[in-house]
Amino acid sequence: MLYSQKLSQNSYSKKESITSFNIMIVGATGSGKTSFIRTFCEFLKQDIIQGTYKETGNKALKNSLQSTEEIYTTSMHIEENGKRTALTFIDTPGISSPVIQQLQSLTSYIDSQYFRTLAEYTTQESKLQRDAKAVDTHVHACLYFIVGAGFQGLSEVDKFILKVLSSRVNVIPILSKADTLTSAQHQWLKETIKEEIFNIYRIPVYGHIQVEDSEEGEYSKDGKDDENDIKDTNFDKKDEAHLSKIINMLQDCMFKDMDEDACAMLEYLHTMPFSMISYEENFETGRPIEIRSHEINGCQTSTESLQENYNDSVAKIINSSEKTQTMINHNQALGRRYPWSVVECCNPDHCDFLLLKRMLLSTHRDMLKIDTSECFYENYRTQQLISHQKDKASTMNSQLKKANLS
Repeated sequence: MLYSQKLSQNSYSKKESITSFNIMIVGATGSGKTSFIRTFCEFLKQDIIQGTYKETGNKALKNSLQSTEEIYTTSMHIEENGKRTALTFIDTPGISSPVIQQLQSLTSYIDSQYFRTLAEYTTQESKLQRDAKAVDTHVHACLYFIVGAGFQGLSEVDKFILKVLSSRVNVIPILSKADTLTSAQHQWLKETIKEEIFNIYRIPVYGHIQVEDSEEGEYSKDGKDDENDIKDTNFDKKDEAHLSKIINMLQDCMFKDMDEDACAMLEYLHTMPFSMISYEENFETGRPIEIRSHEINGCQTSTESLQENYNDSVAKIINSSEKTQTMINHNQALGRRYPWSVVECCNPDHCDFLLLKRMLLSTHRDMLKIDTSECFYENYRTQQLISHQKDKASTMNSQLKKANLS
């Protein structure tokens, strides 16, 4: 099975009262990162447990929208279907020139969370059973916002950033500001970006699985390589349809083994990159503008539209709690008002917000945590131990040379 065997054998099999899940938001200046966090928090507000909402920034999400000048976090505890999650969003400054310097600050932040685990829980790391109460500050998912204004697919900067971040964290591509795209532009960009990531440049974002040709059904997680040189910008183009191989392998897992995780991964690959629309805010208060139900083309609610346009497996996205959240107070929606129409953040005909929300907090949450712990953290831990051993050996050699000279 794809991930099910890992889940059953992993320490996550023990039910935890609270599960930590940390999401970093990365993208160019003006790509809609902070607006996305505001929209997500607004949508979740009915599920936020009272007294758990915290911001390290000075009311970063409560005033009118401003540029993010430094990394800050927004955290809360939410409860869905009886499961409690300590959710943290990590907002980052918009990336602009010089890219390398800003990218180094992001990778340093990600690495510092791994270092924190290695330093604070050295004793626990040596035990067979780790402390279940230890706070998990690892970055489990990194949403990278791609601006499709140029209709050129991935830019050189996008490819550079995606490859560097993918060596350290689960990267999930996001197509931002989908309301500025026509239907044809939207579809073309989605297909082009997916083709470039999986088949041309083979960038190991989340969902990129290396499928072995030699043995049918054999696979491994791809290329979370030990690439530490941020200056390496060479991308070898591949003509092979690697994405098709991944999909075929996942379909085999789903039909032969009834693997639910394989099904979830197929849904993810079908949708990504996720298109996003954030709500329009009141310039003075920063709160969402009021959009009443009768303004939404006088037709369907977003929930009804979703259920009609998706097949049964994907229609499960909308559970009972999401139905009540789609229309705030049953009369007001999150969206943007234009002279010709209103676009909804929670309407699947307009963007993939609900799909992304379900993917992060439900169907892929444990898989993302497992990848972070067993792949990225273990790679970091191994590199640190090797580096420490080399430094120790170098020190001993220096001392021996001094002793011999004396």
